[in-house]
Amino acid sequence: MATIIIPLLISLLLLVSFPSFHSKNTSNNYHTYLKRVCDDTPYRKLCTHSLASFAPSVPKDSIKGWARVAVLVAMSESRRISTYLVKNHQGSPTFTDCTECMRDATVQLQSSKAELKHLDKSKFELQMNDIVTWVSAALTDANTCTDGLMYYKGEQFGGVKHKVLKAAHLCSNALAFVNKLASSRNIN
Repeated sequence: MATIIIPLLISLLLLVSFPSFHSKNTSNNYHTYLKRVCDDTPYRKLCTHSLASFAPSVPKDSIKGWARVAVLVAMSESRRISTYLVKNHQGSPTFTDCTECMRDATVQLQSSKAELKHLDKSKFELQMNDIVTWVSAALTDANTCTDGLMYYKGEQFGGVKHKVLKAAHLCSNALAFVNKLASSRNIN
């Protein structure tokens, strides 16, 4: 009886262990690949962290896919900050200007995201010029908000500065991906 139970236990142990090994191994592969994808961005650690959940769904060599995801992440963060400012800092002139900048950034990134969905070989250069312009404008909007808060002290300003700076960094990373896509001339 012991001769049957021991091999059965070993088989069961291997069966249970293998999926977790495979999952961990796959996770490590995505992380390694993502680090390589983010090498050309100015904020690599933020890039790796912010795009990690998308790694399994973006084809490995799809510059367009990574550009779309980077723009989506920057857009979501800009929208989140804009909503946060409206809810928590309504009426303050400083925050009103910042809210407007972050709304504008969100609109610019939405335009970029929409255009990235419909790239056409015959209009690629024009489309990419528009996208680069829009993502650059979003980055400028986020930087303008940050600059407007630079001279203010206090916890409420520090928290907002940190959030907006993160959005600016995400826009900067998105711009790196968009520029890479534009130079690749590859719509796939």
